[in-house]
Amino acid sequence: MKYLFFTLTCFFLPLHFFAQAVDSSAGAALLEKVPQEKIFVHYNSSLLFPGEYLYYKLYNLEKDTEEFSGVSKVAYVELISEDGNSIFKHKLLLKNGQAQGDFFIPTTVPSGNYKLLSYSNWMRNHDTYFAGDVAIVNPYRGDSSAILSTSEEIPSISPNPDSGKNSVKSENSPVKIILENDIFGRREKVTVDLKGVPGDYSLSVRKTDSISIPKKFTSEDFDLSFPAARQNIDSVFLPEARGNLISGRIVANTPEAARNLSGKKLAFSLPGEDYMLKIATTNKQGKFYLNLDEAYDTPEALMQILGDETENYEIKLDPLPQISNPDLKFADFKITPAMKDYILDRSVQVQIENAYYSVKPDTLKVITEKEPFYTQEPTVYNLDDYTRFPTIKETMVEIVMFAHLARSKDGSQFVINQTDGATNFYLPALLIVDGAMVQDHDLLINYPAKYVKSIKILRDNFFLGSHIFAGIVDVETIEGNFSETLNQDYIKRVAMKLPEAGKNYFKQSYATSSDNPLSRIPDLRTQLLWVPSVEIDSSEENMDFFTSDVPGTFEIHLEGFTNSGKPVSVKRTFTVQAEE
Repeated sequence: MKYLFFTLTCFFLPLHFFAQAVDSSAGAALLEKVPQEKIFVHYNSSLLFPGEYLYYKLYNLEKDTEEFSGVSKVAYVELISEDGNSIFKHKLLLKNGQAQGDFFIPTTVPSGNYKLLSYSNWMRNHDTYFAGDVAIVNPYRGDSSAILSTSEEIPSISPNPDSGKNSVKSENSPVKIILENDIFGRREKVTVDLKGVPGDYSLSVRKTDSISIPKKFTSEDFDLSFPAARQNIDSVFLPEARGNLISGRIVANTPEAARNLSGKKLAFSLPGEDYMLKIATTNKQGKFYLNLDEAYDTPEALMQILGDETENYEIKLDPLPQISNPDLKFADFKITPAMKDYILDRSVQVQIENAYYSVKPDTLKVITEKEPFYTQEPTVYNLDDYTRFPTIKETMVEIVMFAHLARSKDGSQFVINQTDGATNFYLPALLIVDGAMVQDHDLLINYPAKYVKSIKILRDNFFLGSHIFAGIVDVETIEGNFSETLNQDYIKRVAMKLPEAGKNYFKQSYATSSDNPLSRIPDLRTQLLWVPSVEIDSSEENMDFFTSDVPGTFEIHLEGFTNSGKPVSVKRTFTVQAEE
C-alpha cells in the first residue's frame, strides 16, 4: 500500500506535473508520502589502468527500510575527476531496484583520483548520492603529476589491508563463501559454494593489489547523510517512476505564437523495427513531458509539432539530471618511483589481454522485442506477394484495400475507409514509415514503390495520447532507413542517451581436451570473474571459474542485500601458485 498514494497522486495531477522539476507547492505531497532513496554501488576495483574495465552493480534502496525501492525506474552513474569533468555518465533502467554496467578505461583518461557517483532524480531533492573512490594510473600519458608523490623520501609500499592470506571478512555474515581448497594452480578450476540467506548479490573475483589503494565502501558500512531539511527549496525533482522521463518546452518564434504555448501537440518517434511513438501536450508555459516506459536501442529520435504551426516554434529539451556542485573529498592516492615495476608489469598484462579480446568477448543481452503500440490486428500487404507497381499511387489503387489517396489544398494524403458505424472526426490518418511519424504524406507518395516492403492498414479511429487519428497507415521499407530522408526544418533530431545494455560477461573455460583454442593463448587475467546478478533463492548457490597464468593472492568479494533488506558483505581469499 505504500506506493498507492504515489500512484494515485501521479494519476490525478495535471500533465505538466511530470516535468523533471516543479515548484515546491506542487510537489509537497510527494515529498511527504514517497519514501526517500539511497543507492549503493558495488564495483570491482578502486585502482584501474587504461585497457581495464570498471564493472559495477547498482542497488537502489529505500532509506528507512533498506528494501529495494520501487519508486525510481531510472538511475545514473557518473565518474567525476577532481577538476569537475565527467569522464562518463550512464543511464540505467532499474529492475527491482537493481542495474548493472561497465566502463572501459581508455588511454585518454589521465592519471588521477576520481569519484564514482550514483543517484536518482528523486535523490536530488536531498542532495544525496553514492560517492566511491577510484584511482586511475595511466602510464601512456606523460603527465601523471596529479598522483605523483612530491615527497623526497620514497614511502614504503604497505600491503592492502584486505589481502591477508586466506582471510574471511564478516564471519557472522548471512552468506558464507566456501572453497574446497585455499591454494590452486594456474588454469585450474575453482568451485565456489555460496550458502546462506536468499537475496540479490553481486560477486567479483580479482587479484589483490600489492600496494595501498583507495578504500571502497561495503554494503554494511556505506551510509548517506540525509539532512534534516530539504536542501532544494525552490523546486521538487520528480522520480522517474514510469521509465525514462524526457521533458522540455517549446519556444515561440513570434510574439503572437508566444501567446499560444498551451495545448500544442508534439510527436516523438524512435524509428526502427521495434519503434516507439509518443505524443505529448504542452501546458501554459509550453512545457511537455514524455515517459519512455520500455527499453530502446535507437540513438536518435525525431520530434515535431503537429499541425500547420510548426514553423512558429522551436523544441528545447531539458538536460539529463545532474548533481549540482557536489561536496566531494577525493582520495589521496599517490604513485612513487618504488611502484615502477608494479606499474610496468600490470600495464604489460593489460596490453596482452586486450590483444586477445576478440577470442573472449562479452556479449550484449538482447532487448526483448516490443509489441506494436496498436493492439488490433492490421490488414497487411506484403508487396512482394503482388505484382509490383512503380508508384505508391498505383500501389494504393491496385493492391491496397480500405485506403486511398485524396487531394487537398496542402497536397495529397492517405484516407482510411473506416468501418461501418465509426465516428468521422474529419482528421487525417496516422502515417508511420519505418517507425517515424510522417505529417507530409507526399513524402511517401513520391517515394519509389520498389523500395517499400509492406503496408499495414488499421481502419478504426486511434487515440495516441490526447490526439485522435482516423486510422493508421504503417509502412515498412526494405532498407528500413526512410527516416534518413526526413530533413524538413520542422523536424528536430534529438540525440538519445541510451540506457546501458545488459551484458553476459565472458567466462574463461578450459576443456580437458588439448584442442581447446584458449589453451594456446596467454591468460593474464587479474579479474577472474564478475557476476553482477547472483540470486540465492534457496540455501545454496554454486558457481565455478578458472584461474589464469597470474600468480598471487586473489579475493572473492560478495556484496548485496537479503530479501529482507539486510546488507551483506563477505570476502574470501585464495592463492594461485607460480609455476615451479
